[in-house]
Amino acid sequence: MQILNDRQWYLAQYITGGKNRENLFGWLHEQKITPWTPLTVKTIKRSDKINGYRKRITTVFPGYFFLKANFEHHNITNIRMHSAFSDFVAFGRQIKPVDSGVVERLMKYFPEPDSHTLAKAELEAASAIWLTRAQYNFMVNMENDPMPLSRSAMLMDLVYHSGKHGF
Repeated sequence: MQILNDRQWYLAQYITGGKNRENLFGWLHEQKITPWTPLTVKTIKRSDKINGYRKRITTVFPGYFFLKANFEHHNITNIRMHSAFSDFVAFGRQIKPVDSGVVERLMKYFPEPDSHTLAKAELEAASAIWLTRAQYNFMVNMENDPMPLSRSAMLMDLVYHSGKHGF
């Protein structure tokens, strides 16, 4: 297996619905690109059973994910051709990498609830990171916001202005 150096994290969007995320992530992994998105486990009351609950894994930022790639080896046009890929989140007109510290701390706060993760090495490394009180409070506020659009806006603010939030 070829090891690619100088890979960086980027923020991108995928088309939600069905198995799009799973299909895209599987395809990216085959391309030696690491995809990851923060997921959380929610407990939902069952309507068909008294005192029954169901656990559901949901995305924290619907439609957004991080990918770790080296664009000298991974063709951006090829990535964009996947049917579930929407586009990269650009800073102006330029696709810029996301500060790896932001992604690592998101991984620390939102450890993968699914045992079949494609970003296992990065998640294991992130488990050793400590969050400051300000970082932890920001994550709690982000997770507790009931509106997905508000959480996505907080994600953009975190990615664009990570220093403002202590990252």
